[in-house]
Amino acid sequence: MEPLLDEERLALTSLCEELPTLREECSALGGNELRLLARIETEARARRPVAALLRELDGQDVVRGVSTGLPGAGPGRADDEQFGCPDGACDRLAHTVPAGPAPQCLVIGRPMIRR
Repeated sequence: MEPLLDEERLALTSLCEELPTLREECSALGGNELRLLARIETEARARRPVAALLRELDGQDVVRGVSTGLPGAGPGRADDEQFGCPDGACDRLAHTVPAGPAPQCLVIGRPMIRR
């Protein structure tokens, strides 16, 4: 895979993981940050590159810490179900309790798929 594609996949994964926090922070700041986040979400939904836009948002001191851990490197949980990106565009994983509802992708609003 090309490095640019890897960077974009990591950027989309980070966006998916951090989206609720980013929405809160940008909403509190308003103005340019809120417009930039809306643009980032639009580009992410269309599966266009977002890494440069996230760096721009980071430059505005909104993103305090983009996820630095490796996907799947967090603490494990026994007996839970694992779900991934509905169209395979990122590496975000979400966990639920057995037979719990499937989580939703925060970017495209579709149910995540069982892994």
